[in-house]
Amino acid sequence: MAKTAIQQIISALAKQYNLSAAEASAFVDAFFEIVSSELKNGNQVKIKGLGTFKVQAVKPRESVNVNTGERVLIEGHDKISFTPDTAVSY
Repeated sequence: MAKTAIQQIISALAKQYNLSAAEASAFVDAFFEIVSSELKNGNQVKIKGLGTFKVQAVKPRESVNVNTGERVLIEGHDKISFTPDTAVSY
């Protein structure tokens, strides 16, 4: 997540719940550390009212280098997927 987005979350938490910036920052850091740890252990993280974080495997595939026209193989890898809860709306 971009630093500015994290800073916005920290500022909003501090303001809404009358916390110091350090307390709000500690909460946000702990939250993302827990989510990251669970994902690394192969678990999905479902937060009611927010959504679900999970790791998805991406298969290897061929692509073309747009600069040279050369065919290249993009290796398979894992990515983090987030699906918002239906309760989340804007």
